[in-house]
Amino acid sequence: MTPALKKLRGFRRWLSRNGGLALVFALLDCAGHHPTALHSMSDGGAALTSDGSAALDAPGTFSCTSNSQPGDMIDVPAAQFSMGCSPMDTQCRDDEKPLHAVTLQAFQIDRTEVTQDQYAACVTATACSAPKCNWDCTKAAYPAGCVDWAQAKAYCAWAGKRLPTEAEWEMAARGTDGRIYPWGDAPPDCTLANMAPCGGQPEPVGMIPAGASPYGALDMAGNVVEMVADWFDSSYYSASPASDPTGPATGTKYGGRGGGYASDPIWQRASSRDWYNTGDASQPLGFRCAR
Repeated sequence: MTPALKKLRGFRRWLSRNGGLALVFALLDCAGHHPTALHSMSDGGAALTSDGSAALDAPGTFSCTSNSQPGDMIDVPAAQFSMGCSPMDTQCRDDEKPLHAVTLQAFQIDRTEVTQDQYAACVTATACSAPKCNWDCTKAAYPAGCVDWAQAKAYCAWAGKRLPTEAEWEMAARGTDGRIYPWGDAPPDCTLANMAPCGGQPEPVGMIPAGASPYGALDMAGNVVEMVADWFDSSYYSASPASDPTGPATGTKYGGRGGGYASDPIWQRASSRDWYNTGDASQPLGFRCAR
């Protein structure tokens, strides 16, 4: 594949995750580019601040301070669930297949995405580095964006937690009944998820209780896309372990789950998968922790 084609494909995925343009998609479809082959939003656009402008590095200028405690967690009991494309879902991509049974040990996961205030407490404690864009410190309850994969893992470790595995994330999002979305099978709208076109901005975490997962996790669809611990492999489901899978042993990009505030409805499905480069950091990309 030529470098130009790689960038074109990356641009299309970025458009899709950020409320993409149907006309551009149609033109690309005429060229034969299938969504399952596309790259992450990182190839298509710069990181953004909360007001949608290009993000700026903040070397030594981070001014938010906090003594906030890590967020509360919900219990997810040990169970077997069906991971991947639901038989009722007509929008699945190839990397969501095959549907396969996965058994997980009991774990806990944050009820909400990690907030700016919580992450700022880690920076205040000198256990985390500053985010890679300017933050509005008054938006303490908003999701912590503009941090990369290593920064997210550092925060979770400081909090006595870790990033969830891709399997843990999906089970926490959809439970064991095979539902398409965290709330069930009804298509998403702005009363269920903060997504495109519901305002185009992140909002304080946990503001849409109607979109809660079966276990009570909030914003598993919408608000920000969430990092997981696994390296990403589009064909991993064909050979993944049946119990407590942790993803490929090595990789060059990691998995992202759950659609964000700039993502189209198709990305809000619990089985939808995406990938990011390890250095990616933007406002629409956040995280929550598990243990």
